[in-house]
Amino acid sequence: MVDGTDSPTRLAGCCTPVPPDEVVGIVIRGGAVTVHRQECPAVARMREIGRAPVAARWRDEDGGGDTAGCRVTLVAESFGRPRLLADLTEAIATADAAIVSATVEPPSEQRVRHTYTLQLPDAAGLPALMRAMREVAGVYDVSRAQHPAATG
Repeated sequence: MVDGTDSPTRLAGCCTPVPPDEVVGIVIRGGAVTVHRQECPAVARMREIGRAPVAARWRDEDGGGDTAGCRVTLVAESFGRPRLLADLTEAIATADAAIVSATVEPPSEQRVRHTYTLQLPDAAGLPALMRAMREVAGVYDVSRAQHPAATG
């Protein structure tokens, strides 16, 4: 998780930070800290309404650390074709990621957007997972999701 505060922390669902992302904390109601990627649009919105960010950084893993892996949301942009969903989920499974949730938007002009929230055994596997998804025929982009965040 994250060093830099004694307050309870949680990882933001809007930008799904994972090591080694540069992170920043935002104090929310009740004194807890939500940790965001530094480039997350929610951080800018929080600054605009007067919420000062707090320093946060990933804990070194030499102390045992958290072994539960990491959760990340990815968006795959693709051209529609038969078996696309099956091929994408196979690429995800082959990369040892578990699908927590998935959304497939209806095709628009032969383009399809898939959004997957995934549980990875280790954040180090994220680049290989994204490469494997990009290698699926018809997929032209895979990126980390930037969900609109509540200002809570």
